[in-house]
Amino acid sequence: MDTSGFFETFFNNAKYNGIIIMDKQGIIHNINEAFHARFGYARADLAGKNFEVLFTEKDREILKPETELKTVLAQGSANDENYLVHKDGNKVWVTGESVYIENKDGYAFVVKVVHNIHAQKQLERFLIESHEFIDSVFDSIYESALIILDSRLRVVKANRAFLNLFELKEAPDKGSRLSEINNPFWQRADVKQETVNFLTLHNVSEAKIFELQTRSGITKEISFLAKLVEGVPGIDRKLLIMIKEIN
Repeated sequence: MDTSGFFETFFNNAKYNGIIIMDKQGIIHNINEAFHARFGYARADLAGKNFEVLFTEKDREILKPETELKTVLAQGSANDENYLVHKDGNKVWVTGESVYIENKDGYAFVVKVVHNIHAQKQLERFLIESHEFIDSVFDSIYESALIILDSRLRVVKANRAFLNLFELKEAPDKGSRLSEINNPFWQRADVKQETVNFLTLHNVSEAKIFELQTRSGITKEISFLAKLVEGVPGIDRKLLIMIKEIN
């Protein structure tokens, strides 16, 4: 099978993943339309510039761009999670991977795939610091599984990522018990106990780690982070749990 055109198709058709093509020195040669749409830069804004211009001043001071590039050249790839400076000057949380590639003609370059996770980071900050919950933020998160429970640990709401992670065809009924969620994980005594702990300890700033067995037999490691959310003070208490796969 001839796969020579696959990258070009991916580069041009990607909607959510911004892609930067640069040389081994970090000089940008091209960006795709998704990068332009999500971060504001046109190709002419970045072509010929070092990719360090996309990093914050603080990250440049600690040589984060240089470290990332050295890792890519030494190991073939590098993961990152940090701020990217939008063209308008705002800082946007992103995650991505840079990969070293040599083509059949011997030309070497680095492809950096960037994904915007700013909404997810806002929610993480909320879980640790905030006492207010914004529904629109909840609904915009698709990379982390979220579930809201009431003070009796009954289901209030779950997002699409929760259904995907726990292989559910439909959302749990509002008011259902955790043990009624159609996945064996939620019948486990240790999971139930930890959920009770979340509710009684109120603010949990350290993630709890569990193993999740998929229906196909694959074991995933997942982390729980929780925050108690008050409605009217002392009334209508709810628990928000964010669940993430650990790479």
